[in-house]
Amino acid sequence: MTAIGDSVRIVKQIGAPVEMVYRAFIDPDELVRWMHPDQFTGVSARNDARVGGRGELVHAMDGQEVGGFTWEYTELVPNSRLVMDWKFGGFDVESDQSHMSRMTIELRESGPGATEVTLTHDRLGEAPPGGHMGVNTGWTQALESLERHFESE
Repeated sequence: MTAIGDSVRIVKQIGAPVEMVYRAFIDPDELVRWMHPDQFTGVSARNDARVGGRGELVHAMDGQEVGGFTWEYTELVPNSRLVMDWKFGGFDVESDQSHMSRMTIELRESGPGATEVTLTHDRLGEAPPGGHMGVNTGWTQALESLERHFESE
């Protein structure tokens, strides 16, 4: 993990081909299974994976919905790169720009059936509760959950 100014960067090796990892980042059924920190579970997800398309992921803790994320794609390169305007807590991407940040996911084949994921979350500004370390912890745990997602298949 690297925290520089208002950004967090994490590099993680995943034991799955690039195409499968990319699909895990855009398929709502897969997102809801892995994209959450340890103490949360995914409740629902929707995703329109195209430039200008939007998505949302809702989390629960102890059976109670606690918000999640919303995003809008600004760049998509299949099996390679996803860039999104990102909001914590289910804020409306269109009407509330005050909590907007940027998420960049870069995928690179790192060996047979293996993918290097580089996640950069920047423009954090006023980070959500827990600050930048909370963002780092959440994404580290989510990427570990992604790794387990493929181990269980």
